[in-house]
Amino acid sequence: MFSKRFNEVYDDTKNIWFTQRYLFTREYFIRSPFMPPISLIYDIYYLVYVFIRWVKRTCLKKETNFRPRVYKIIPTKANIIKTLYDFEESSTNEYAHEEVKAMLTESTKSKNRSDFDSKDKTEDVVKSDVDSSNALNALKQVQKDLAKLNVIIDEMNGQLEVAIA
Repeated sequence: MFSKRFNEVYDDTKNIWFTQRYLFTREYFIRSPFMPPISLIYDIYYLVYVFIRWVKRTCLKKETNFRPRVYKIIPTKANIIKTLYDFEESSTNEYAHEEVKAMLTESTKSKNRSDFDSKDKTEDVVKSDVDSSNALNALKQVQKDLAKLNVIIDEMNGQLEVAIA
């Protein structure tokens, strides 16, 4: 009863930590590149820049080559994209290993648990073996799917580079 509650608290804490880490990373990419006294100058510069662009569009009816800001974590350089893909791959593998490890520790706990009824014990062992083999099969399937996605993404990047060039 208590272990279930501890597991729920741990899962909630983990979700909160991932969210906070995401927000911290996003804030890093959004904020001004300068320290606070200089950042005021940068902010004023950016406001003047936006105002000038607005005047050009509305009063002069002149089209400007302005790329609107998109989600700021989306990279535009190839080397940044590659490092993000590497990070995503390692994070995914780490998460999958954590899930398999959790399933295996759960199955070993059920194996080590002493039951009065030997019939129930053998059923638990069989179920845990099936669960661990299912987890390993699921992990292999996820790795195959990730490999297919990487191939598709590489093909799309190649097509995009050809279309841009």
